[in-house]
Amino acid sequence: MVRSGSNILIIGAGLAGAAAAEALAARGFTLTVLEARDRVGGRGFSRPFANSDELLEFGGAWIRPWQIHIRDACARHGVALRFRAPITERRWFRDDALHKDGPASSEDLAQHERCVSRIAADALLLKKGEEHNELGQSLTDISFAAYLTRMGAPQATRDLCSAWWTVSGNGDPARVPAAELLSSCARGDGAPDSMIDVPADTLVGGVTLLAERMIVGSGASLVRGAAVMRIAHGLDGVTAETADGRSWHAEAALLATGINPLATIAFSPPLLPAQTAALATGHIGAAVKIWAAAEGVPVGVLATGGGDGIEWMFSDRLTKGSSATLIVGFGLARNFDPERPGAVDAAISRFFPEAKLVAFDWHDWVRDPFARGTWIAPVLGAEQALAPATWRMTGPLAFASSDISPKDAGYLDGAIVSGLRAAEELGRFLGRD
Repeated sequence: MVRSGSNILIIGAGLAGAAAAEALAARGFTLTVLEARDRVGGRGFSRPFANSDELLEFGGAWIRPWQIHIRDACARHGVALRFRAPITERRWFRDDALHKDGPASSEDLAQHERCVSRIAADALLLKKGEEHNELGQSLTDISFAAYLTRMGAPQATRDLCSAWWTVSGNGDPARVPAAELLSSCARGDGAPDSMIDVPADTLVGGVTLLAERMIVGSGASLVRGAAVMRIAHGLDGVTAETADGRSWHAEAALLATGINPLATIAFSPPLLPAQTAALATGHIGAAVKIWAAAEGVPVGVLATGGGDGIEWMFSDRLTKGSSATLIVGFGLARNFDPERPGAVDAAISRFFPEAKLVAFDWHDWVRDPFARGTWIAPVLGAEQALAPATWRMTGPLAFASSDISPKDAGYLDGAIVSGLRAAEELGRFLGRD
């Protein structure tokens, strides 16, 4: 049986789909949201930590001061924001040991400082729209790994940059553009460590709570456990079929799944050639985010380094009702498996030798069939795959995701921006804009 009755199908109940639902409902459209998971929020995923009552965000979390769309959404739906704890101590793991006296040894310090100055200068030039620095060196057509080699970065610099790479570029350093790190650095003063100087809030209750309230507020019909596998589209509208054989029909549809999951859907007729090629490339973001509770760790410690495994850790806040501290950590998936016995203990010990691990938790975004990766990491030379222009509306199909946002791609706010843009396209297509 083919279900109908809605003007528009929205495939995916993350923030992009939720934002579009609000905007389209305001234009008078009736909506059905099909979500493959048993929850909403997409790559934002708030749930209890390690079977406790401590609600944590296992996906995207940070909100920057200028990101007004998600701030407005939180204000409308009564979702409070929590400011990140200030940095009270800095630690670096380098030269096979933990240090508190600086990021480089006295022997490497001068070269390290030259490299950090080079990164800062390049980052700020990139922010201005320059593609080359004053030496004529490319800032865009070079991988992160090749960029570090070009600078002649000593190991201490490589370890520092690699740690910040886990929260920016988050993919294979040999395949992802160095611009992913540089653009993140440019949000501060250009140096890698300045990323932490940019204020960041997180959502109390998490992205899941916000997305759910946005969808409920839109009046859309939400169907969980509806993994869309096939989409037929044409002059008579759109029909979406799920893995369990259910079907829905509407005048138009918004695909808000993220780029990598979109590649698992069979389209008839096929998407435009540029879009089909983009799906074959996808993005290669593959980070690991872990949460750990540990005794004996002060709040506000930022620790980086090591060159592999978990390379970035921050002691965020105390757990509810105990003296344990919640620590968030990041690494590349290819370098760290939290399920390997002793792996998280070793990661904590590297940066917090005084700590006693109590519990840890994580979500595997790379193996999650409805995510197939973390936040966006373009393939060097194939950046057009994620360009907003590639994903303009095609017939009755519109597209939205933080992966393809024209602003703040990869951020939660970028997802909302993309959803709002898609809602405008659909409104024009159906004659209500």
